[in-house]
Amino acid sequence: MKILVPTDFSDNANKALEFAKNLAAKNHASITLLYAFYAVYDFAAQATEIIAQIEHEAKQDLKKLVAAGKEAGLEMNYRILQGSVASAVTSLAYQEEYDLIVMGTQGASGIKKALIGSNTGHVIKESKVPVLAVPADASLERMDQIAVALELNKEDERYFKHIFKLTKGLDLRYTFFHVELEESFEKKIEFKGLEVYLKERYPNLDLNFQLVQAAGLEEGIATFLQINPATILTMISKSKNFYEYLFNKSHSLQMAYHTHVPLLVVK
Repeated sequence: MKILVPTDFSDNANKALEFAKNLAAKNHASITLLYAFYAVYDFAAQATEIIAQIEHEAKQDLKKLVAAGKEAGLEMNYRILQGSVASAVTSLAYQEEYDLIVMGTQGASGIKKALIGSNTGHVIKESKVPVLAVPADASLERMDQIAVALELNKEDERYFKHIFKLTKGLDLRYTFFHVELEESFEKKIEFKGLEVYLKERYPNLDLNFQLVQAAGLEEGIATFLQINPATILTMISKSKNFYEYLFNKSHSLQMAYHTHVPLLVVK
């Protein structure tokens, strides 16, 4: 398993790295640190000198982080690329077949504030690789479950296999939940059928299923997370409709408004 961790050496990025290191240790994964930058200069003649200085300073910091990781028994390396963070991250992750991108969120408002107009948000929107957005105060050691939000709209087993693969070493229970906006016999049957199938198909996993009644989707997810704060919230992106919903200004990621939980988006 290969994990890509973008960094700007900020506290948020360092917190995300610590989360990724714990994840890598449990999943026997390697970590690549990525520092991406734009060279800002007034004259073309300055370009070589400025780029060399930026890369030199970044390389020193990256080497320290990699050395600390190796001392902890992790397989780590680093890359330095020119360009926007979002473009560099999504391109490298796809071209070199990384399994997961782990990024920090920004500011006190956690996921809600950080995803809107941020590098993390752009990466989630554009990446073909799963992305884990990590709030500054999140700790993998404090997590007790992975909660998968279900649409109950032609669920595809390959997404569940992908989630299990990414998280197989964490030894956490899985909770599949669906926000029920209105009584629906068909949805209840589909939900129950999925529960029976997955429990028979994956008998060695701790699988739980829960229906959440609420007037709105955001309210239902927020209610679930308030009761279960030690959760890695997982959402499955099946189409552009997911992005349209996630980045719609009227919704503004209300699902994360009341909490600070890691958000795993699986493609």
